[in-house]
Amino acid sequence: MYSNILHNVVLITLCAFLFECVLATEKDKCSGVSSCATCLTKTMCTWCVTKSRCTKQECGNDNVIYPKSVVALLSGPDFCPRVVEGQKELVFKSGQRQKITIKITQIYLYMAFTPWKCKINVNGKEHVIIATLIVDNVYCESFEFKNESDEPYVTGTVSVLWDYEYNKAFDGSLPFRVCRCDLDDSCVACTK
Repeated sequence: MYSNILHNVVLITLCAFLFECVLATEKDKCSGVSSCATCLTKTMCTWCVTKSRCTKQECGNDNVIYPKSVVALLSGPDFCPRVVEGQKELVFKSGQRQKITIKITQIYLYMAFTPWKCKINVNGKEHVIIATLIVDNVYCESFEFKNESDEPYVTGTVSVLWDYEYNKAFDGSLPFRVCRCDLDDSCVACTK
């Protein structure tokens, strides 16, 4: 009789331990994700909009986006703050200053009252510059695009950051190319 009780206690303890392990593993799967859309592909995860992070149902009083499988007001990646896809690729002439406009969607009201920045990645370097939000467009301040390679063009991306710490990013980015006209005078940016 005591052996049956002991056996059941061991089984219950083991099950409770394993359940906690499964929950901890699921939590770790969420916390390592930095994209809203990717977060919502994991059934145990939710996206905290204000905190701009993926968690396992730990958003508190934050706006929460749930996976599409959950019946909720904000459910699925269509509610993720993101750069609008399908914008035409930008092409810049190396050495020229240009302003960039990025169309975004799913802007939550409180976001509009925070500072905005654009993060430009080109030539293996990251540059963060001031930006302004007007309606659903982010206007990045003028930036001198340079192709520092020996290639006719280099590619880069620009993404959108918001909040006072500038660590909260919209999903997605806008691609661009920077042409060296001395190596490729047929580049669209060189014929302007």
